[in-house]
Amino acid sequence: MATKEHSLYKLVSKDQAEAFAWSFEGPNTEAVLYPFQFPPIRPDEVRIQQTYFGLCYTDCHLVNQDWFPISYPSVPGHEILGHVVQRGDQVTQFQIGDLVGAGFIRDSCGKCKQCILGNDQLCGQVGNEHLIPIPKFGGFATHVQLPAKWAFPIPNTIPQHLAPPLLCAGITVYAPLKRHFGANKNVGILGIGGLGHLAIKFSAALGMRTTAISTSADKEEEARSYGATDFICTKNQEQMAKANGTFDIILSCASANTVDEFIAYTNLIKSGGDFVMVGIPALTKVELQLPFFALVVRQISFVGSLVGSRQENYEMLEFANKHKIYPTCEQFEFENFKGAYDKLLNGRPKYRCVVKVGNAPETLKQ
Repeated sequence: MATKEHSLYKLVSKDQAEAFAWSFEGPNTEAVLYPFQFPPIRPDEVRIQQTYFGLCYTDCHLVNQDWFPISYPSVPGHEILGHVVQRGDQVTQFQIGDLVGAGFIRDSCGKCKQCILGNDQLCGQVGNEHLIPIPKFGGFATHVQLPAKWAFPIPNTIPQHLAPPLLCAGITVYAPLKRHFGANKNVGILGIGGLGHLAIKFSAALGMRTTAISTSADKEEEARSYGATDFICTKNQEQMAKANGTFDIILSCASANTVDEFIAYTNLIKSGGDFVMVGIPALTKVELQLPFFALVVRQISFVGSLVGSRQENYEMLEFANKHKIYPTCEQFEFENFKGAYDKLLNGRPKYRCVVKVGNAPETLKQ
């Protein structure tokens, strides 16, 4: 049971709780159950009773301070799915009972240059309100409260247990693929895991020639079943040499660990092509120098991409629903959250971990 109290979410006894979360009280610690009461709902917010939520390795990075320091207790989680059970006075786009989802972005100002340009996921004007998991409570909970503008209606034809990862992994790969789209482009998806398997599906459905690139030769058949037309094993030097200079885009869903690895990946790109990075390693474990000479003389663009805008989220959900693009998931019960987190942190889930909330809000009070 939790011992550290968050300044905004009152730690209470189980019978007084409005919701239950899985909280971390420090880096590299085990999750503890946190019964709590919400702060008063703001006029622009909705409260969501979750049916399912997903886990992402970003949550592990955040909890363990792999990127930057955070405050504890921390309740991460940014793959949110459930029904609206309460709404603020200014919320008109949702009714009580609506099925909605939310991802990594909590809020945006709507007035800054990035918001006006349609890049509201890059808004820098809302401070600590920008991201879902920090410093407020995120999705590892039975209920979540957040601004309604970053909640999205979920089509009832998308299976609920497969929907949460679309709000993170789905938009993370769809948005850069759509931004760099070209009907005749040759796309390489680097890494076939939680991000990569969805990237293959989206790229193929968009109509681009899609090649899966993996360290594991035994993933070829699976990659082709997702829509890849070609496959390269990075350990096969002949395949790598043959593919040099053939890709318009490399979407990196896995990170290189050395400069030599990164150079080998950039060698696959045509001059003038794009290396798009969506997977971020732990900064405490990987120090990578960019091969500046190769990037400059071959005019390769090295591009980062952060999830997607609100508009891109709407488009992604519509596209995924139309083409039946769903993640491959392992499912866990809310009471076995620790098992899901351990599988993500120390194991190799295939490929996303999803937690079923079910009737946990009622049974945990007993």
